[in-house]
Amino acid sequence: MIKNAFLFDTNKCVGCMACVAGCSIENGTSIGINWRVVNGYNKLKHPDLPVFHFSLACNHCEEALCMQNCPALAYSRDEKTGAVIHHAELCIGCKYCTWACPYNAPKFNVKTHVVEKCNFCLDRISNGSKPACAVACPVGALDFGQIEAGKDVVIPGFVNRSIKPSIHLVPLRDEHSIPTIWNSDAGLVSPDLFYNELPEHQSKIQIKKEWTLVPFTLTVAVLVGWLTAGVTAGIHILPELFIGFGAMAILLSSLHLGKKSRAWRSILNLRNSWLSREIFSFSAFLGLGIIYLASGNPGFGYSAVLAGIACLVSVDMVYKITERIEKQPLHSAMAGLTGIMIWSLLFESTFFIAFSITIKSGLYLFRKINFYSLKQRTSHIFTFLRLGFLGIPIALWFTGFEFNSLITLVVILSGELIDRIEFYKEIDIVTPERELNDLIKL
Repeated sequence: MIKNAFLFDTNKCVGCMACVAGCSIENGTSIGINWRVVNGYNKLKHPDLPVFHFSLACNHCEEALCMQNCPALAYSRDEKTGAVIHHAELCIGCKYCTWACPYNAPKFNVKTHVVEKCNFCLDRISNGSKPACAVACPVGALDFGQIEAGKDVVIPGFVNRSIKPSIHLVPLRDEHSIPTIWNSDAGLVSPDLFYNELPEHQSKIQIKKEWTLVPFTLTVAVLVGWLTAGVTAGIHILPELFIGFGAMAILLSSLHLGKKSRAWRSILNLRNSWLSREIFSFSAFLGLGIIYLASGNPGFGYSAVLAGIACLVSVDMVYKITERIEKQPLHSAMAGLTGIMIWSLLFESTFFIAFSITIKSGLYLFRKINFYSLKQRTSHIFTFLRLGFLGIPIALWFTGFEFNSLITLVVILSGELIDRIEFYKEIDIVTPERELNDLIKL
């Protein structure tokens, strides 16, 4: 089988941005938002490195991660052309697809509060014409045609996620791997100096932009642990307080949406999206929990606990599309572990308190050791405080303090807050620009 695809020759591209301009003019995109981007290798023009570019837009992948992960079902595929189409009128502006896409194709428009992206110039290719970007290329580097379906692109500097992108790349030829222009100063340039001058990579996920997710995920873990303790150990729960914290979590979650009036659409993709599962399971947990507190029926209580467990699993799985520096499947900031710790604290179970603290401490130390081995920057103050907040409950237990005391709870939550903040600062999304920067350092 064959499919429509972009054709790009890295040997011909001169980085003139004509394809970017052609796309912008054709689609009337807002200033500052380009559906097509030219990513340059060797931006500092180092004489010992090749100079080439990748012109990339949406690659309309056969296994499109944006479509799979969108909780609102705002994406569809045109069966005739293979184009992956984003429907702005269905978008909730959660930006999750911008995390999921390894090609940085979906762009969030701060003016419209929704995502937008390349549509393959659907009208043009449906009528037998080429996309505007391909027509605009003056050197023949970017073109449009058909390639064999079902294959992945494997070329240095191009992100490979085994999702079968609709693009054919002609790799850089050997004779272009070293510049032909002789430079008498080339030997005077230190490679270390060059690497130090590289622009620092900026992650898509930044704590200053995603700060609402920190208190939201922490609040969810506390609520689940609290209600579970109430159901399993008879801990008294003030309904007004439970509902208040639940409402706060909903508010924090909605602040992350560009289109809050469409928030109901966030549960439409339970089949594929962990974000949909998170929102649905939390809503079920909160509703069942309120019914349990109002009726005292244990059936609703245990149902709420099961929904809460599903919610914590979903919260952690939402971040499976990200990449952590230490590349380990488990970490100390996991919402599930936080929920277990809160439950064990309220349940007053010495064994489970010791168990959860030991696991969290071990995972945290392992993470920091990996950071030091990888020469990653980390805050010694945060590390000291985090470990201290984990150790204080044990010290309090030996001195006779109750584990359910307010002091212990505040200490535990302070440590969890630090861990969660560090987690968001340490996760990253693979992008073409980062892939090229990593290629330089090989």
